[in-house]
Amino acid sequence: MTVIEAQAPAAVGRDVEEVLRARGLSSFHLKAILVTGAAWTFVAMEILLVGFVAPVFAGLWHLNGVMLGLVNSAALAGSLVGSLVLGRTSDRIGRRRIFQFSILWYAIFTAGTALSWGPWSVMTFRFLAGLGLGGMLVVDPSLLTEYLPPQRRGRLLVTLDLFWPLGLLFATGLSYVFLVQVGGAWSWRWLFLAAAFPAFMAFVARLSLPESPFYLARKGRTKEAAAVLEQITGEPVGTEAITTPPEPRSSITELLAPGLRRTSAVMVAVWIALNISYYGLFLWLPFVLQGEKSFQINVYLLLTLAALSQFPGYGAAIWLVERIGRKPTLVMFLLLGGVSAYAFAVAGSATVYVIALFFVGFFNLGAWGAVYPYTAELFPTRVRSTAFGLVEGVGKGAAIAGPYIFGNLKDATGSTTWSITFIALVMAGGGIVASLLGRETRGQKLL
Repeated sequence: MTVIEAQAPAAVGRDVEEVLRARGLSSFHLKAILVTGAAWTFVAMEILLVGFVAPVFAGLWHLNGVMLGLVNSAALAGSLVGSLVLGRTSDRIGRRRIFQFSILWYAIFTAGTALSWGPWSVMTFRFLAGLGLGGMLVVDPSLLTEYLPPQRRGRLLVTLDLFWPLGLLFATGLSYVFLVQVGGAWSWRWLFLAAAFPAFMAFVARLSLPESPFYLARKGRTKEAAAVLEQITGEPVGTEAITTPPEPRSSITELLAPGLRRTSAVMVAVWIALNISYYGLFLWLPFVLQGEKSFQINVYLLLTLAALSQFPGYGAAIWLVERIGRKPTLVMFLLLGGVSAYAFAVAGSATVYVIALFFVGFFNLGAWGAVYPYTAELFPTRVRSTAFGLVEGVGKGAAIAGPYIFGNLKDATGSTTWSITFIALVMAGGGIVASLLGRETRGQKLL
């Protein structure tokens, strides 16, 4: 009788997504969200400070609406370049190096803004800082997406955006302290220095996060991918358990190929709508509130309200992206954001003005929360950061025009009614495009 010796079953390879799904949430995910989110708080704070300082610049250098629009747009112009270049670079050399480099670059030139001696020097420093901003806005969501278990990905990516309104609150508070309480000719310089310091601290915290396990696995570096997965899950992950899917050479032209062409076009349109509406309004908002309506409402209280309104907007998006899906949430928030912005533009009483401002913040930032998981899930890993770079870059190109168009319409009409109406139409238009041409991604596996 032949004795057949029992053999141990061979390890069944799984891809990175399956490992992350099986292990679920860990303390690493909390750390990654806090580290990434903290940086977004301080980025939002610094970029929105220009709106508060714009009236100071207008008085100091006698700037009209067009020049103020250019000052407001300078960081966005840098972000356009940074998004396109650094997004593509991170798909080729890895997420982690761009993740760390971009915030350090941003912090250096944010601090440098305090040395400005005129509008053109402000614009130069802001443009250079914007290069780092562009890198963060495309690489951060890509890296975080590739850390997260798929069953929690949608809600946790929206949570990242939840840190953005904290930046608006900090911007409001710091502006009040330096521009109102401290005052003086150098108050705005101290303001930019104070804003740069937390970004340097965020850079130090980012050093503790590893490379994306998706990126490592798809580059054939399975030993490193397994080590990162062990760090993420807190449990052993053998190299033999990681499968390496075939990885064709990626190219930015893939985003324009038949398989992704429609998706790229839809997301470009949506990101244009979001960027024009957000930056066109919120970079001008302090100036609008100080110079337009005569409702006798404290400008800093109104801006605090605008920031606080964004938290329930994100909270609603966190729940809805998993409940009804990414696309329906995005479409609904864009359409209702457009309606709210129009109500804000034509408000004839303090009550309508305040309520409309609350809902503008609620729906606009809720839409931002939904668009990040939606975009991340629409594109494959090999071009995910490149895709983020494309939509962010084109979006920031449109965002440059947003404050500029806002200022031109204000100068031409003598008020901001048509400026804000333009923003309302753009926001609603983005919702219509997504509704008609977008597709749902909830529950689909990352490619």
